[in-house]
Amino acid sequence: MTRTRTAPRSAATPAAPSTSEGAAPTVRDWRALLGDRTPTPVQEGAIPALLAGRDVITTARTGSGKTLAFLIPAAARGIGMRDVRGMRPEVLVVTPTRELAVQIRDVARELGMTAGRITGGITPGQTRSEATGKGLIAGTPGRLKDLITRNELSLAGLKYVVLDEADELLSLGFLRDVGDILRAAQTQTGSGHGGQHLQLAMASATFPAEIRSVAERFMVRPERIDIAPARHADSDSNAADIMGGATGATHLLLNTTRDDVLNVAATHAKDALSKPGGCVVIFCRTKALVKRRAERLNELLRGEIVSPLQGNMDQKKREHTMMLLREGKSRVLVATDIAGRGIDLPEVRLVIHMDIAQTSEDHVHRSGRTARAGRPGVNLVLLIPEQRGLWQSVRRGLPEALHPPLSREETQIDRAIQEKQGQGSGNGVGRQGGGQPRGQGQGGPRPQGAAQGGRSGGGQPSGRSEGGERRGQSGGGQGQRGGSAPAGTGAGRVGPQPARGRGGRGRR
Repeated sequence: MTRTRTAPRSAATPAAPSTSEGAAPTVRDWRALLGDRTPTPVQEGAIPALLAGRDVITTARTGSGKTLAFLIPAAARGIGMRDVRGMRPEVLVVTPTRELAVQIRDVARELGMTAGRITGGITPGQTRSEATGKGLIAGTPGRLKDLITRNELSLAGLKYVVLDEADELLSLGFLRDVGDILRAAQTQTGSGHGGQHLQLAMASATFPAEIRSVAERFMVRPERIDIAPARHADSDSNAADIMGGATGATHLLLNTTRDDVLNVAATHAKDALSKPGGCVVIFCRTKALVKRRAERLNELLRGEIVSPLQGNMDQKKREHTMMLLREGKSRVLVATDIAGRGIDLPEVRLVIHMDIAQTSEDHVHRSGRTARAGRPGVNLVLLIPEQRGLWQSVRRGLPEALHPPLSREETQIDRAIQEKQGQGSGNGVGRQGGGQPRGQGQGGPRPQGAAQGGRSGGGQPSGRSEGGERRGQSGGGQGQRGGSAPAGTGAGRVGPQPARGRGGRGRR
């Protein structure tokens, strides 16, 4: 674990927030809030610093206990524990996805906090019912900003702000909204004008250096707590980048073809589910692929309920999917990268990458769904020839602990195949669209730490927003990827793609 104090950004000296004006807070024993759980390294490092009132940037692998690491310091000081008047929270947690907002709300309630959520997918009436009177609100950037702009959500009573999955929130897709929310919080609380310090915590499994520098503009002398696996010796990543991941998992790669990939995935899923309990998560690049592959896997995996999860599903269906998985009624999740960040599922035995992740960071988050909290797990990459160039780029940016054994086939790249554009075959994986994934040059590496606007492949817009809001970013037009995946159960687009604008966001 490394601890770093960055240079001061402000003359203000942070102090532990008080529970009432002029009164010192009563701090509970934070270890008692963990119950019989042993503190994880990230909790041992972050909780004391946050209890002392300091701003903290923490980077640790998924499943390492970051949610409790940032909630317990608030609960131990009585912040967010009481009912408030209207929508005027003391704690605000900003997350990139609805599912993560719901999950954080539920964990906060288990700690005795009064907690609600503000996300897309629910009506204005449901939003008011969820968020009114709550000391803690977890929400997605687009909806939070809308309510702040309309003066329905007041930040005047705010004492503590958390950016969960901060690298995603501060990427191009969310940077403007998050910045507006933080500036509104500083203005309404007076913290930006010599008033009481508004404490800010940021947590993520990956934290590229360039995005971290943006985050620190809103912080006062942040303490950095980095818990990460060893870096690959040959990696050309920025030396300041920190990446965590499923370091306790077994990492494997199988070379296959687009005609066989679906059957291979079904075979390995069936084997992983041969014993009661546990579940399998299968990642696909596009929303359309999730739907088609889930339908096909329902036929191949007799006796199992295969659940899709992607951003075009309405909120009730998304919540129903998560309920089935957490109750063990469904044991197979087929999802876009919406499921890659922060979502906690019971004992994920196997993660299957049916499509290669768009970036190394996305691969880290996907792989982190398994081997959580000390459990075993397997992270399996199914590599078809059409995606070898993309995989080479992703592999270069991964920490050594997440590298599967190198195979001879994956290094044999046929440029004609990488750039091929066909008409999906209807079984296995559809043919690839022409064009190269964002940030890739003929299969070459994408420098780590570069700001990113979007991740998923064909048909998915750059960046994401919850609840269907779409906003342009300053300094760029609205960019769209051309075309959705072809018919069949294809792997989406790989190969050189046209340049895109740096603007709008679509739902995940």
